Amino acid sequence: MLLVRNKDTWSLPGGRREGGETLAEAAVRETKEEAGVIVEAGPLVHVSERIDAAVHDVFTVFRAELLSGEPTAGRHDEDVSEAAWVPVEEASALMPWYPDGVAALLAAGGAGYSAARG
Repeated sequence: MLLVRNKDTWSLPGGRREGGETLAEAAVRETKEEAGVIVEAGPLVHVSERIDAAVHDVFTVFRAELLSGEPTAGRHDEDVSEAAWVPVEEASALMPWYPDGVAALLAAGGAGYSAARG
């Protein structure tokens, strides 16, 4: 799995969606900015929410296919100190917030995803 290190935490590449972007377009852009690789977003495999008094965040995880590049950090996102391919078992240990581990995300066939512009 492709992971990025932000300060003291490893995670999947990601960030906020910009105006006019679909969720899949944001995932592709953020992956390029944070890890320096070009991907094509595939099926949506996981959705989670984090809710507290001040904010309600929605996280979407897409399966993606690598089109080109090797992971490198720091080129476009100063918060990312490292980008690397990590074995699935290790990724599960580094990101314990996914129910049943990262392998369950990969095993999911995907929920599908589509977006329409008005």
